[in-house]
Amino acid sequence: MTQIYRHPDEYDLEHLGDQEDIGFYLGLVRHLRPKRILELGCGTGRITLPLAKQGINYGYRVVGLENQPEMLKSAAEHQRRAGPQIQQCLSFVEGDMRSWADDEPFDLIMAPCSSVSHLHDLEDQIKTWRQARANLCAGGRYVVEVTMPNLSVFADSFSRPPRALVEIDIDNFDETAGIRLIRRKTSSYLSHQQRAQIRFLYEKYREGRLVDSYLDDFASHIFFPRELELLFIHTSFQLENTVGDYQGHPLSAHSPLVIMTGRRD
Repeated sequence: MTQIYRHPDEYDLEHLGDQEDIGFYLGLVRHLRPKRILELGCGTGRITLPLAKQGINYGYRVVGLENQPEMLKSAAEHQRRAGPQIQQCLSFVEGDMRSWADDEPFDLIMAPCSSVSHLHDLEDQIKTWRQARANLCAGGRYVVEVTMPNLSVFADSFSRPPRALVEIDIDNFDETAGIRLIRRKTSSYLSHQQRAQIRFLYEKYREGRLVDSYLDDFASHIFFPRELELLFIHTSFQLENTVGDYQGHPLSAHSPLVIMTGRRD
């Protein structure tokens, strides 16, 4: 597993200011009105906690599933700081999305932030989809979000010999903590495996001085829209909806995301 998930503080700083996806899932839950929600790969609770806060007024419960102990520890601390009301409608559990089961079914299972892209093998993908279906009640929904493939990003991988350009893709500053995080990356695409191989260099600064740096290799399965459709169909879901961004626009060639919903009949 990539090292960033063992650095929850840097993970939070990496996603500092990310709000669009939170708004999307809050709106989705208001529309669907589920009673129980499961988030797969919840991390430090960046999306889970706002959902739970909304659940105080809407009367639903949220479970966040995560397989990295460091992330869960941070999520629990965020939950504690959120106050006593939220404790009643939110729980975090450690488990594997391929196999974790609960005694009580869910109305909505979500896999935001391309969390399923950590599933590199078809066998693991099918296991996860089947387990999600098993954890849903009749009529429940499974919502999966991935990044739309942009092969132009990996164009240098097809050159002979392959090239890898270095770019800065994150430069975030936390004014409260006085910490700046810079992330540099190189990307390559293994077309025979449909896998992106990414190397990150994280640099952490405090008061302009470098205080920490480390390399992190990150492998991500590249899902294509038709491939997602086939996974839903193969695991006996009814395809219900597909959008291409957090504003709910229809999927197109220029969509940044693929957000697909399947329903268990």
